[in-house]
Amino acid sequence: MDNQPKQNSGLTGKTGRIMLVIALGSLCGLIEVVLGGLLAQAKFPYKSGLLAGLGFGIIAFAYAIYKKPLMAFWIGIVAVLCKQLVVPVLGLSVMCKMNSCLAVVLEYTALAGVAAITMKRMKTKGGYRLLTGGSGALIGSVAFLFIGMHVAPCEYLLGFNQAGGFVSFLYKESLSWVVFSSVLFPIGWVIGEKQANRLALLYQNKPRLAYAGVSAIAAICWAICAIAIAGGF
Repeated sequence: MDNQPKQNSGLTGKTGRIMLVIALGSLCGLIEVVLGGLLAQAKFPYKSGLLAGLGFGIIAFAYAIYKKPLMAFWIGIVAVLCKQLVVPVLGLSVMCKMNSCLAVVLEYTALAGVAAITMKRMKTKGGYRLLTGGSGALIGSVAFLFIGMHVAPCEYLLGFNQAGGFVSFLYKESLSWVVFSSVLFPIGWVIGEKQANRLALLYQNKPRLAYAGVSAIAAICWAICAIAIAGGF
């Protein structure tokens, strides 16, 4: 039995897709702001890897339903906008969070690129889901190192700009991104497959409730992000 929603359902329509991108992007932004702040306070050594993996898991949820690789990029843009609430809330410069925002955009864009190649195989082969998550994380992390040193340099990144620095970055940063993403991306895909029919039926039978629900998720995430940022996260 095909467990994908019918093509004429509101879920797979353009409006449903855009609404889900906004909701999931807001959720990714919430994770980046709140969980990222908590992990930073706890000095968790693999913070970036865990955040990347959770974000990839959320994107995999959308991929399982829509099979649209570019969704990762747009989800990343929404997440970045959540992080940039530091501008209106605290009156800071856009460049204040540029380093971490660049990381989000690059890793999600890399995932979109890899998914464009592997999407057909991911539909039926779980190994390709693991490969997609891990490869996207690896490419995104390496791109962040080289592009970040020029666009949004910080002491941490510049520390790898020496002999042997690239190899050090691979095991200090890239490895954790790859491990978390390889595990959480397939999990997100499975959850998306299991929920596809329920979401499709909700959009078909109770479209107003569906749109209200995803709008509420986005609004709540943005509100919590703003409160957290005002509180020092």
